[in-house]
Amino acid sequence: MKELSLNDLMFVFGQDIKMALYTLDRYGVEANLALIACDDYDVDKTHLIESVRQSDIAKKINGHYIAVLFTFVDHANARTALEKLIFSYHQYQLKGSLVMLKKGETVESVCERLLQANNVIHRDPDNQILDELDHPLV
Repeated sequence: MKELSLNDLMFVFGQDIKMALYTLDRYGVEANLALIACDDYDVDKTHLIESVRQSDIAKKINGHYIAVLFTFVDHANARTALEKLIFSYHQYQLKGSLVMLKKGETVESVCERLLQANNVIHRDPDNQILDELDHPLV
């Protein structure tokens, strides 16, 4: 697993997360953040990003990860979308993490939970996706 820092994630995605948190607090519109590890794989990251819905935001982070902010969709559908992305490249056995944005949360706390989920899924040889609802983060 290639290292991903809190600063990397916040630099690339901080404003998008901030806007999603504002929209959640103000209007109750759910958002979920996913991280897909593309560390040692020769996967076409540009194609992977282009396969995300236009209403979602997908960006490369430090060349080894892709983060996706699923907007205007509930958590179950965000998980389904993440599974579709991960399993579209089944030959690479990509790893993905999914966290739900919560009211009153900060950008930093969202990023910290996502990094924690990423660390947990990389230590799990049996699964490709960690959904924080199935595996609560402490």
